[in-house]
Amino acid sequence: MIGFKIYYEKPTGNVVLTIPENSNDDAVQTTKEQDFVMYSVLQARNQETVDFIQLEFGMYRADFQTARSWRVDTETEQILFEYPIFSTPLSEQIELLKQENEALKVENKELKLALAESVEAQQQNNIENQLAIAELAELIATKEGL
Repeated sequence: MIGFKIYYEKPTGNVVLTIPENSNDDAVQTTKEQDFVMYSVLQARNQETVDFIQLEFGMYRADFQTARSWRVDTETEQILFEYPIFSTPLSEQIELLKQENEALKVENKELKLALAESVEAQQQNNIENQLAIAELAELIATKEGL
């Protein structure tokens, strides 16, 4: 399995070619030289002015499906997606949601524990109240019997 390969102009970061990911187990990774032979859009360019980023399989998949366009930040070599609606890349939104979900799970567990402790304390109070009522009833019975 091979992830997306993004060819871009070194000076500007403008994407020249995006080679889609390949989910076949027998997919073969190609070299820059092989790609320049296979793709006419690359053949028309000087190899020295073009570079590429090879992504892991599945990386940024949702972004590529949703984004209207993308380019490469030439300093960081990060892919910058432009979305029709979203301001944050979907992969980042997903990561934030995963973190929020984990935090909510921890909070839920803590609340369940606090509730269980509260119920246990309430049950203990009920038992103590019943004992106090029984003692009071016994005292009243003893005073009436005198």
